[in-house]
Amino acid sequence: PRLSCPMSSLRHVVKSRPYRERSQPAARAKLGLLEKHKDYVLRARDFHKKQDTIHRMRDKAAAKNPDEFYFGMNRSQMTGGVHKKAKEAGPSGDELKAFRKDDATYVAMKHKMESQKVAKLRANLHGVSQQQPPQNKRTVFVDPSDGGGGGGGATSSEDGGGLDGGASAGLDLGVGAAAAAGGGGAVARRQRKGKHQSKPAKQLAARYSELHQREERERKLAQCVQRLATERALLGKGRRKKLQSKSGQPRQFKWRQERKR
Repeated sequence: PRLSCPMSSLRHVVKSRPYRERSQPAARAKLGLLEKHKDYVLRARDFHKKQDTIHRMRDKAAAKNPDEFYFGMNRSQMTGGVHKKAKEAGPSGDELKAFRKDDATYVAMKHKMESQKVAKLRANLHGVSQQQPPQNKRTVFVDPSDGGGGGGGATSSEDGGGLDGGASAGLDLGVGAAAAAGGGGAVARRQRKGKHQSKPAKQLAARYSELHQREERERKLAQCVQRLATERALLGKGRRKKLQSKSGQPRQFKWRQERKR
């Protein structure tokens, strides 16, 4: 059957010229960038928003009741034709001292808790990384008829240094035969296992990462405690002088010694 396709859908198939906006000609470069359509849209929206605000204010002023009264009219002041409300009284010096003391107490408590956690982590991780893996050893049985000596079992390490020449030669032959018989797969598995980190190693790395993060948090809390203590001291009495401190360091002050009677 013949399929009928409307012409409106074919309109999207035909390639059209891409829309491009021209830039500012070189002869008019001194006038700045040429305004694009998106710039006009932003400017028009801002203009209409301001016009709507002015219209609303005019309607509100026209519909205002002349007998309207609020107590805020008495508390506000007019400066240059603009009403300004009186500032509310803030906390006194004693109240600020109490607030700073509460803040310092809370931060000091958090700093102490973090220090205890850091000390516990350090105690648990002490000497863990220095533990050596167990040394694997193997027992090689040598046939006495091959001239290996007294026949029995000989224990050797991975390098085979505990055997004599004949035994080591027999060991090399045995290892080669084992590799030829399929022992090479075990070696390949050990090599692949070395590439990937084991689960205990990952857990150890995660614990060291946690220790580093807690040490950084402890350092920041110590700085916060010092800053709060300085702010509390600044609220008190006494003449002081600000000392020159390095960049990134908390502010430092020196109080003048006064004779106490």
